[in-house]
This record gives sequence, C-alpha cells and structure tokens, in this order.
Amino acid sequence: MSNTARGRAGSALLSIDRQCDEFERNWLNGQQPRIEEVLAQLPADTQAVAFRELLAIELDVRRQKGEEVNADEYRQRFPERTAVVDEVVAMLARDLAETSPLSSPSDTTPSSATTSTRYEQLRFFRRGGLGALYRAVDESLHRETVVKFMNEQCEKDPSLVAQFKVEAEVTGRLDHPGIVPVYGIGQDWQGRPFYVMRMINGRELKQAIVDYHHGGQLKPVMPHALSGGHRRQMLCNLLEHLANACNTVAYAHHVGVVHCDIKPANIMIGKYGETFVLDWGLATNFERSSTFFSPNEPTMRPHSATGSSTSGQRGGTYGYSSPEQVLTDGPLGPTSDVYSLGATLYEIITGQSPFNGRDPNVRELIRSGEFPPPHKLQRDVCPRLEAICLKAMALAPQSRYPTAKLLADDLNNWMRDEEITAVPDRWFDRLSRVGRRHRGLTAAAFILLTTFLVAAGWIDRMWQAQNFQKKTFLAEKQGLETALNVFEDICQPFANGEMNNLGDLRRIAQKIKNFTSYCLANFPDTEGMQFHTARVYELRSIISHVVDNNLDSALADLRQAEELYRKSPASMTEKFDRDKRLAHNHLNQGRLLIDLQKWSEARGICESTAENLQRLRASQPDDKDVQRLLAEAYHCLGETFLNQPAEGAARQQALIDAESRFTESKKIREQLVATTSGEDSRNHIRDLARSLGYLGDVYCYQGEIPKAAQAYEESKKYRETLYRTMSSDPEHRFQYSRALANFGRLERGYRGDLKSAIENLEKAADFQQGLHDSFPEVAVFESDLGDTRNTLAEVYLMASVNEPQRADELRQKAHAAAEAASQIYGRLERQNSGSGASGLAQSLLLLDLDGTASADEARRHAQDAEKRLNSMNPEETLGGSDLVTLAMARSIQGQLDAALRALKLAVQRGENTAYRFEQHRKLAFKALADDDKFGPQFDALVKKVRAGLTLQ
Repeated sequence: MSNTARGRAGSALLSIDRQCDEFERNWLNGQQPRIEEVLAQLPADTQAVAFRELLAIELDVRRQKGEEVNADEYRQRFPERTAVVDEVVAMLARDLAETSPLSSPSDTTPSSATTSTRYEQLRFFRRGGLGALYRAVDESLHRETVVKFMNEQCEKDPSLVAQFKVEAEVTGRLDHPGIVPVYGIGQDWQGRPFYVMRMINGRELKQAIVDYHHGGQLKPVMPHALSGGHRRQMLCNLLEHLANACNTVAYAHHVGVVHCDIKPANIMIGKYGETFVLDWGLATNFERSSTFFSPNEPTMRPHSATGSSTSGQRGGTYGYSSPEQVLTDGPLGPTSDVYSLGATLYEIITGQSPFNGRDPNVRELIRSGEFPPPHKLQRDVCPRLEAICLKAMALAPQSRYPTAKLLADDLNNWMRDEEITAVPDRWFDRLSRVGRRHRGLTAAAFILLTTFLVAAGWIDRMWQAQNFQKKTFLAEKQGLETALNVFEDICQPFANGEMNNLGDLRRIAQKIKNFTSYCLANFPDTEGMQFHTARVYELRSIISHVVDNNLDSALADLRQAEELYRKSPASMTEKFDRDKRLAHNHLNQGRLLIDLQKWSEARGICESTAENLQRLRASQPDDKDVQRLLAEAYHCLGETFLNQPAEGAARQQALIDAESRFTESKKIREQLVATTSGEDSRNHIRDLARSLGYLGDVYCYQGEIPKAAQAYEESKKYRETLYRTMSSDPEHRFQYSRALANFGRLERGYRGDLKSAIENLEKAADFQQGLHDSFPEVAVFESDLGDTRNTLAEVYLMASVNEPQRADELRQKAHAAAEAASQIYGRLERQNSGSGASGLAQSLLLLDLDGTASADEARRHAQDAEKRLNSMNPEETLGGSDLVTLAMARSIQGQLDAALRALKLAVQRGENTAYRFEQHRKLAFKALADDDKFGPQFDALVKKVRAGLTLQ
C-alpha cells in the first residue's frame, strides 16, 4: 500500500481524537454541541467508533453537572445505534455506583481513615487482571493519583480479594524508591477494596526493549547502519534500569518478600529515568537465612495474609517464571526472582522471552531448561553478558546468583567494562580492558607494531596482497551470508504463505530494501557469489510483493534469481539443496502468476515443479521440506484449475482436476501433521486447513453442499484451534476469519440460514477490520475485508425481505456495510489493483438495493458498475461471480435480455448459488423476474440450478 493510503488511515484516527477533545472542551465550557453535527464531519467508516466515544463524553459531563440522564432521549435520536446507547449508559451507571463515595460526601462511615480522602475527576485509565485503575485528583493535596478498585468479577473469590489486599499492603509497606508509594487504602461504601498510589508517567521496560530491537538491532553490513557506540548506549540504558530493579528486588528479599512475577511488563521506567517494580499481588514470604538477615529489618508479614504465603496463590508468567515456581508447590526463595530477572535480561539481549507461554509444551521446556542461548538469536551478543544471563537462569537454584544484588553488581561491572563473576577472567580479557581504557597508548603501540610487520613482510608483498584479496572476498561473502540468514528468517514465511512475522517485516522493510540495493550494486555477479545474489533477488521479491504490492516487479526478481541458481555450480550433495531452492522459487512464481490471473503460465510452472519434487522425494523420501513443497505444488495446481474460466463440460473437468489436486495436497499435509510436533506441526495444520477450505469451494461449485459444509467445518476447527493457541498471530486471525466467511457465503448461496450467515460474517469482518487497521499495507487484508462487507450487505438485504418487521434496521445495516466496502474497493481501484473494480461494482449495486436510492440514481450506479466490469474483461471472459454482478447491473437498468444472457453464461461457468438467485428475485433481479417474457426463463434457469445441487 502507498504511503498516502497509510496516511489516510492514520489521519482518520487523529481526526476522531481531535473532534472528541474539542467536543469535551465545549461541553465543559458550557456549550452543548450535538453529536450528530460532529459525526457529519467524519468519514462514514469512522463514525461507529466516534459515536461511542462522543456519547460517553456527553453522558459523563452531564452526570458531573448533576443532570439526569435519560437513555430514551438518545435511543430516539439514534435509533440505529440503540445497542451502543444501552451499553454506554449501563457502563457509566456502573462506574457511578462504584466511584461515587470517593467523589461526593456520603453518610456511610469509612472503614478506615483513608476512605475519607477526597479523590475527584475519576477517569478510567486501564484494566488489569484484579483491578481497574482510574486517574484521580487528590482534592486535599492537589496532586494527580491513581485509584485502583477491585474488579467486579473478582469480588466473589475470597482468594482474589485477599490477593488484592495483600498487593496494596505489600506495596504500601515496602519502603524503597523503586516501589510505587501507596497513599491510602480502604473500602468504598459497597465494601469494595481500593487503594491509592502515586501517578507514574513513563513506559514499561517491555516497550523500551521493543524500541531498542526494532530501532537498529538487526544491522546488515552496510555503511549507513547504526554505529556500535549508539547501540551499546541504548543497551546500557536498559541494563541500568534492570540493575535498579535488581536492587529493588534485593531490598524486598532482605525483608523476607519474594515478588514471584518479575517480567519486563512489571518494570516501569519513569519520565526522568526512575525505575519502579510493579504488581506485588503474587508476593510471598520466605524464611530468611543469614544471607538476607538484617537486625534493623524484620521479616515483613502483611496483616491481610494468612499462613506463610502472602497471597495464597501460586501464579506467575510462563515466559519468565522459574522451574520451581511452575512445577512445585513448595516454598519459593529469592533465587526464583533472580531467575525471572535473568529471563528479563534474556529479553533485553534477544528481543524475545526465553519461552513462549502459549506453547502447549512450555511447562516441560521450563522444567528441562530448554531455551535457545542468546547468541543463537542475536549473533553479535557479548559472550560475557550472555554468561550473566545464563548464570541467572541456571536450572538449579543453587547455581544462580545467590542474591539479586550480586546480579545487579555483575550488570554494573559489565557496563563499566570490569571483571564479572559469571565467568573466569582470562589474561586476554584483562589485556583487552587495558587496551580499551588506555586507547592512546594502545594506538601508539599498535602503530609501531604494524610498521614493523609491514617492513618485515615487504619481501613477499605480492603473495600477501593476493592472499589478502582472497580473505577480503571471503569476509565479504561471510558478512553477506550472515545478513541474508537474518533477513531470510524474517521474510521466508511470506514466501511460504505465512504472515506470522508481519510486524517484524513491516518495521524493517526499508532496511531490507536498502540492504538488497546495496548488495546488488556492490557485489559482483561472479561464480562464487551467484547463489548468494539469487537469495538477494528473492528477498527483494518478497518486499515487492508483500509491502509494495508490485507483483510484476516481484515476478521479475524471482526469474532473475532462478537464472542465477541455475548458473551457480554445485556438488552432488549441494545439488539437492539447490534443487529444493529452485522448487521453492518456482512455487513463488506460480503464486504470483495466480494472483496476476495468468492461469496457463501458473499451471505450467506448477506442474513442472510438482514433477521435479516427486523426483526429489523419491531420492529423499523422509525430507519434510520436499513433502511440504510438493503439497504446496498440488495446492497451487488446484487453484489454477478452480479459478480459470471455463464453460460446460470443460468447467466440470476443471473442477474434477481441482478436487484431485487439493485432495492430494490434503493427504500429504495430513501425514506431515501426524509426523511432526511443535511449531512445525502448527504450520502443517495451517496448510491443511487451507487445503480443506479450497476443497469446500470445489464442492460448492460441484453442487455437493454437504461435502462442502463438512470440509469448511474441518477447516474452521483447525483454524480456530490455531487462533485460540496463538491469538496474537495475524496469520491465524486472518485464516480464522476466512473460515468464518466461508460459512457466511455457504448460507448466502445455498442453504439460506441467514442468521448463521450474519453471525459468521460479522465476526469475520471484525477480525479483518482489526487486521487491516494494524497492517494497512497488506492488500489481501483489505480486499478480504471488502469482500466480507459486500457479502454481509447482501445477506442483510436478503434477511430484510424475509423479516419485514426488521426490514428498516437490516437495510440500514446493509447500506453501511456496502458503503464501507465501496470505500475499500475505491482505494484498491485507485491503486490499480485488479480486484478493486469488480468489488466496487458490486458495492455500487448493493447500495441501491436498500430502497433509499431513486430509480434514476440506481440506473446511474448500475451503468457505472457495468462500465467497471467491462473495463476488466469482455463479457466472454469474465468469471462466474462477475457475470452475476453484470446481470444484476443490467436488470436494474432494464436491459433484461442482456441480463438473462449474462446470468446464463455465469451458470455455464459454474456459478450455481441457487438460494442467492431466488432471493434476488425480489432485489436485483426483480425487473427480470417480473417481466412477462423473461420472467419464466429466469425461473426455469433457477430451477435448473437448484436441481443440480445436493443439499442433504
């Protein structure tokens, strides 16, 4: 997507914020602006979000002024948004009941002195697991504070109530600059506990880590890369905050308290460099040994706790919890927190936590200490810093740092370039430090030594020069290969049809572009570099495809890479790996040709690739990569047969061929799922779900609706499992949304359960809207959203025909969905995307079917839709779905003969959505169906299509 498109998405959100701020200011200044007027100034696709915010502001200000809020007034003003009105009114009523004792006098006697403190201007801040946080102003001292209330759903659990009270008491009694001060604790008039804390302006350490790693950590070998000094300074800033957190935790240990939930999200960096350790809700006591005993610091045992445990809960976060915390019920000691601090250091070094908390095997991995060493993830990590991390995260507690203070000392020593205790200090380590501290003396000695060596080697200068050139070439080649490995790790999933690294790719896309440009301009196309240069072209192809949506450029780069692969020499052992790379390259070409709708070319390259992969599998039958590529080759072949326009018997044969290829792909993927585990298995499950979804499409076109429903159901089951397991992964959200949309289209076209269709399509649209908002540059997210909104608009219209009592409401929803789709496809059309014209044509027709447009306006839109379809392809070569849209446009214009001809041609090309045709008898095809001459022909055609379906 272009930068202009990205700017439009961002400016819409900023516009909402500005309008809401101005709206609130006007109300507070005594004016009474109307919500309707503000909404009229915003784009249609942002009005739903803005309405909720504006309504909440208006109701809250009116409540503060003492006005009585009448929900019926807003229901009458906004009849199409009654559900949102009820939700906002209920939310504000609940918040009023919860917080009114703090902001207004009450006859209820406070349970402690702290409850009588006046805190006003309560504004919701954020919600956590146990409590909701509000910003508030302390009326007595005129300072901003945070008030934390117990969540309503947690009040019925005594253990959670105890945990909340312990969190407040522990935080309040721990007297250290690194712990947020608590100003008051008590209960409101309903008995709900709350406490008041200092307001901290800053950010979490986790966010600082993200900024560090995606602001220059992945540094290719290029002249414009970040300097090492700047990177080290950024790293030392993070380590300094971690060392401060270690000292804070060390203080808690010396009063007998273990935190139990140390992680980057619970370490806050203040605006002026302060470091705070937050969230003491899981803290527990331990019996102090002499190491932690101090005469003036008795063991702190909160009065709200019972037994030896402070909270009575054993919790934590899998990515950072120690093995003893996760796998035993015994008492925890300070070394458990040391482990968590080490895990936090691991994330600072590598950019990710040592364990994935969503991995079903995470407990076993933690128990056995199986996490990749930091240098496996970041090759340039300092070995001494890695040693500190690994010592803190040692599997046996006795092998870790005995105290958090010693961990802090080692971190400070590393930053000062002094000796550390994690590894023995060797003679060359000491020598290196001397050199770094006395750079002037070292430089002089180095120059003298260099001069001597140059003089001594002058006799065989030519030989040395030749050897030097060889070494330089090898060093350049090694640097290029290292950078390629890093970038391919990020980009390769896109060439495999995955998107799980989408965020990483978006953040460093420009760096990859610069890297590929630098390599292609500076590295010669010589025999020893051809293989690596081919990889560079493939990298550039992925960026052109995924980020720039330039399919022609991506295809040209893949073909250039193919040529270089063929030129590069290879031994017999290397030939197998090169042939796999060639197969992968050909499949990527096939996918691009499919996207470009060049069906014959795509089929040819996919068929030859499948044959080559069959030969490779015969020579290496256990190679999982070959099996996966072969399954993908069959899948791509299936897509070419499924989508290529054909008629009559040729169309039926194409569907048979598509079914055969998808079935073969499915069999291979089922075997891969059964014989792999972990992340590999999840990848194969995703691919299997994709094959099942396409099989469902084939069965629909063949009229085998029960088979289609079964395939869709299996696909949805797999995709939902992956989504539930890894809900933050955009690829799994995207695929799950497609599974939901499949059911919506099945009901729209064949079975007619419109309630189920609406439920699935609305859910799919929500997923796709979120993906598009997060990744506006990914064209497939936007086009899928447009398609789903068009389908949803059509289903709303069908439902309005069948439910007269809800007809107005459903037509309004249809209009909103079609309007949103038209904006999406308008953007795509302006970007010269092939899918834009077809989708926009459908949107224009749907906008006029809700009854709001005049006959002349409907005809103009229908003419516009027909013009767009004709600009894509002549009628003779349009696909079945586009022909149905063309028939609708002609029926609305009164071109009944031409409309019937287009519809018959669509049926010949496999379009058999009988239920859809029947419903449009009262919508787009009304003029055609009601005509004395053409109406019977229309009915006969629909009857013929219906007879060809198997619905039971």
